[in-house]
Amino acid sequence: MFSDDDLKTPASAATTGKEWLIADVPVETVRYFYGHGKWYEVGAGFLETLEEELRELLGKSASIQLPAWPKGVPNAKGRDSHDEDWYNKQAAGQEGYLLFDKKNIVTDKFNGGGLEVCDVLGPDNQLICVKKATSSNGTAPLNHLFAQAVTAVETLRSDKAIRSAFLGQVADRTPEHRLLSDFGTLKVVLAILLKDGKEITVDSLFAFAQVSLLQSARRLRAMNAEVEVVAIRR
Repeated sequence: MFSDDDLKTPASAATTGKEWLIADVPVETVRYFYGHGKWYEVGAGFLETLEEELRELLGKSASIQLPAWPKGVPNAKGRDSHDEDWYNKQAAGQEGYLLFDKKNIVTDKFNGGGLEVCDVLGPDNQLICVKKATSSNGTAPLNHLFAQAVTAVETLRSDKAIRSAFLGQVADRTPEHRLLSDFGTLKVVLAILLKDGKEITVDSLFAFAQVSLLQSARRLRAMNAEVEVVAIRR
């Protein structure tokens, strides 16, 4: 299994198949969701509460600026040449931003493909995780994005080897980067390109993506990480 759409980065050996399965099953007035290896029962009252909290999260002003993501010409394989690798390099080309896409950290615990902390590091300690999500591939890319962010912060908080290696990567490129002296509050930015670059709202996200996003945001906040969701434009 791979952690990217281009099948270039092997997933951690700890990944199991059930973590990638999703289901949305309505039964009368109740909806059941399966994701991350667990079933969830969601009633109408919970959905109202969920949507209210999501609107607050999605309504926050962004602390970063990201370039547009236009369509590119098809490559030799017929794929859009402006893939996530291309876009991450565009975003990291801005002053104060650093590219960490495919800069995986390998340790005794995170062997094989290692751990990718973020795609781009922002100037104000933002761990920017980027994902293209279209209606054709459902919620899988978004679920992967949310899981990546949670795993990265959990690991940075709990694994000294990963934390030291990541800070070492930052120091090698920007010795005076703010993150090196201020690791207390992390900022996670979920940068998402929806189909045609449309706005990210409660209505534009699938129901399971709404649940997954809110659960991830709560877990990140519990680890003293601020969360932002930013729509990437075409």
